[in-house]
Amino acid sequence: MSWANTSFAKALCLKYPIIQAPCAGHTGAELIAAVSNAGGLGSLGAGMMPATQLRETIRAIRQRTQKPFAVNLFCRPLSPITHEELQVQQETDNTLDEIRVQLKIIRPASYQLRSPPLEDQIQVILDERVPVVSFTFGFLPDAISRQLWQAGVYLIGTATTQAEAMALADGKADAILVQGLEAGGHRGSFLKADSQEGQLPIRELVREIRPAVRLPVIAAGGLSTDQDVADVMALGADGAALGTLFMFATESTTPKAHRNHMLTCNDIPRLTRGLTGRWVRSFPNELMKRMEAHDTIPPYDIHSSKTKDIATFAADKGLTDYMLLLSGQNTARAAVYSEQGTLSAADILNKIVTGMERRKEAKA
Repeated sequence: MSWANTSFAKALCLKYPIIQAPCAGHTGAELIAAVSNAGGLGSLGAGMMPATQLRETIRAIRQRTQKPFAVNLFCRPLSPITHEELQVQQETDNTLDEIRVQLKIIRPASYQLRSPPLEDQIQVILDERVPVVSFTFGFLPDAISRQLWQAGVYLIGTATTQAEAMALADGKADAILVQGLEAGGHRGSFLKADSQEGQLPIRELVREIRPAVRLPVIAAGGLSTDQDVADVMALGADGAALGTLFMFATESTTPKAHRNHMLTCNDIPRLTRGLTGRWVRSFPNELMKRMEAHDTIPPYDIHSSKTKDIATFAADKGLTDYMLLLSGQNTARAAVYSEQGTLSAADILNKIVTGMERRKEAKA
């Protein structure tokens, strides 16, 4: 299978250069292990996981597979938000308090940062000998990168523009995941995190970045079928990452109300800063509408920490109006390809592989 023998697949001894994108909150041990056991690379979205939960989840993955898997982390700003700064009243807080009253939620006595200390997460990764770490929102500190490389960890950085890809290629990663405009979830932008200027659809982005860097390039962003995978690999990608499609897998931990919304909603997920303070693609709902009514949205570390209790409560109760309904632009196509969410992760991966093989045979 020449299409599968890319430099990326060889580096990690993968049968197929197919990644199940991390999608924090939707990727439990069963899904990750199922993808890895089927020959791809399962990924744990651990950006918001405390160290204890991270360790437990990694061990649960290890119980289910001996194959490589990845842990995805969020990079932190150079000047982190302090606990005191997080408590400062923002313009959006009044609206959030109105929502809490409506939903009968008690306002937190004090807000806590959504992402735990990065050093604690890194220590778990080193202790548990995780083989692959992917990261987004910027660079890992050089000292941490050195620690991970010394432990034999393969590093995958995230870029949304050619400039970001070239920055990562300058000694910051072993491979670059290029995130096209169609991607669900948070944008990995870091050079112009508050702007969508220069953002490209995935096919255009691969075409632009591939000649500019020597590292393996992994394409991500709205890839929902084997045809999508074939397209980006024909443009020179060394692998493909699919998030929304694997959220439809039977092993996914996507909440039932979220999954049903993905299957039945006629809206197209769109980009917004209103939900978390960072550009993210999500289905429109009441929370998005009410937040976008404000002229100013606080930065991610503040706003995501202050919307967390509402989004968590809504997810627990199945209240789609106030959930974070993150999903890729091509959700409807992913639903069809996954046969309305009835396929397992292995079924989905095998369907992609079968489609790729048919194309190869047709060309032969």
